[in-house]
Amino acid sequence: MVEEKKKIALYSVFLNLFLSLLKIIAGIISGSAALVADGVHSVADFAAALSVYAGIVIANKKVNGFPYGLYKVENVISLVSAFAIFFAGYEIARDVLFSQSKMEIENLPVAIGAIITTITLTYLFSKYERKKGEELNSPSLIADSEHIKTDMLSSIIVLTGILGNYFGYPIIEKIAVLIVVLFIFHSGFEIMLESLKVILDASIDRETLEKIKKIMLSYPLISRVKSVTGRSSGSYKFIEAEVCVSTDSLEKAHSLIHEIEERIKRDIPFIEKIIIHFEPEEKKKLIYAIPIEENEERVCGRFGECPKILLLEKEKNELKKLAIFRNPASNMQFGKCIELVEFLISKGVNCIAVNSLPLGKGVIFALSNYGVGMKLIPEEDLSVFIEKLKQEPTCEPPLAIWNRFVCDISNGGSSEGTRANR
Repeated sequence: MVEEKKKIALYSVFLNLFLSLLKIIAGIISGSAALVADGVHSVADFAAALSVYAGIVIANKKVNGFPYGLYKVENVISLVSAFAIFFAGYEIARDVLFSQSKMEIENLPVAIGAIITTITLTYLFSKYERKKGEELNSPSLIADSEHIKTDMLSSIIVLTGILGNYFGYPIIEKIAVLIVVLFIFHSGFEIMLESLKVILDASIDRETLEKIKKIMLSYPLISRVKSVTGRSSGSYKFIEAEVCVSTDSLEKAHSLIHEIEERIKRDIPFIEKIIIHFEPEEKKKLIYAIPIEENEERVCGRFGECPKILLLEKEKNELKKLAIFRNPASNMQFGKCIELVEFLISKGVNCIAVNSLPLGKGVIFALSNYGVGMKLIPEEDLSVFIEKLKQEPTCEPPLAIWNRFVCDISNGGSSEGTRANR
């Protein structure tokens, strides 16, 4: 990407050098003082293009004393380009609006030919450089494209002045100059504003921050995003965020945060660094999920295929009914249990109460991964089931229940878990 930016900046350098020589030579041959002056203006553009190239090279140098990089050099160059645009607008206004001298053209075809060549080249290159600058997220290339556009506009003014004077209407030149100078100052002001925002560490756009927040919340273990902030530096973005994770495992939280950081870098371009600070979510309430049958009177023994899910919230020694949901995974062909687990996590469930273990160890691992406990009560009648849950509300780690069940099977025992799965 850096090599691409350097190549485009070099194109700008050579273009401005060519236009400077073309205008000055054509101005001397045609006798057009305005064309010579415009050529001198292009020499300033040539110097500005050189500074853009130098800025891109310097911005991507790694220096020990600048741990966050020299990326803002691009924004400084953009700011310089903005003032160069202001100066160009001032020059055009001064030379045409306030000048008392009259142009005397000796060789009109040469002057017009040079101006049309300038207009064509600057128009095409400014469009190209603007497009590439946006693709590469380069503020200096975008600023340079606007600067080159002012060269095109000044050439149009020179052409208008030549033709206006030639046909005896010099007022046309002054009106055109006034309109174009306003456009030039507007472009310079926008570039200056964007550069100052980055230099002063203004926040990046809200749309990008919302996209980052949405990515983080797409992970079930991220219970809350406390803050997301970001700033730009040259072409790149630096992001910081604070999140709450629904797990007590430090290793699991580290792994999750690393995965989220990599995904954000992959999905959102030009992020140089992202730092996510995490802390465990304080569990303020215990919410149970019980798979139930259609009649809502019996506990369903087929975890992934059960038609409904009852949610209960523990308040002191009572269990309060929160809601009954349709199982969103019941009609799926594969992965029903995992899909149901993720759905329940999104509803704030932190304990699954069942009368038989779900088939397949994958569900047990999924519950463990999300930090969700399990309660095994081998009863089918829902009222009896809830009564026993009130008496013994404590949940266990799913893997502990599974390992106990496997141990019982291997020893030929008949524990509650074994009977429940028969």
